[in-house]
Amino acid sequence: MQQHPYVIGHRGVKAACPENTLVSFRKALELKVDAIEFDVRITRDRQLVISHDDAVDRCSNGTGRIADLTLAELRRLDFGVKTGPEFAGTRIPTLEETLDLIGPETPILLELKDDDDDCTRAVAAELRARNQIATVLVVSFLPRQLNLMHRLIPGVRLQGFPARYLAPGAGEYDHIDKTCIWLKELTATEIADWHRRGIAVDTCAVDSVADLERALKFDCDSFTTNAAHVIIPELKARRRR
Repeated sequence: MQQHPYVIGHRGVKAACPENTLVSFRKALELKVDAIEFDVRITRDRQLVISHDDAVDRCSNGTGRIADLTLAELRRLDFGVKTGPEFAGTRIPTLEETLDLIGPETPILLELKDDDDDCTRAVAAELRARNQIATVLVVSFLPRQLNLMHRLIPGVRLQGFPARYLAPGAGEYDHIDKTCIWLKELTATEIADWHRRGIAVDTCAVDSVADLERALKFDCDSFTTNAAHVIIPELKARRRR
């Protein structure tokens, strides 16, 4: 058990800000999370943008699939107003803007959401161009894309997921450095098994005091949270940070 739990801000601070936006990432930086997680997708005109969903309907005032929209079309949508009026006018960020904001000092978890070789290759090219490999963990539920990333950048660290979380027929990972187990499914036995294989273990999502109480009972290497504004102060109050 780590004395100071490693806290990952999931989509920034999703519980308090519009997820996967620069507003959310700034909040995570202010809270001094240990790493920031975000999701990458590719647009119709082959631009890299940050979005968990394959469509804009849930998080914006628009409709349609990201793969069918251009960056210019996406930029006209409001990705903040559904979270609250104070966030009105928030735009979808590009990967370049996100990396510029977070900077090379703060570790990132970059999740590949599209089963698209062009997207993975473009992400790899951006990371290489910035020489930003050491502080990046590339994440995916798509073994084929994570395997491609491993071939493109052999030294980059990779996070996969237990086979039970993958879609049928998704295939297998060639290599991973880390995995993630849902908080409600944590067992000491499974964590120890991953550790024996030299694979670190994250748990998600640790969003409340009750969640934190459960997570702290296990030997996880990191906690992923949607609510860093709740978890960071609670850890400080416990003198665990």
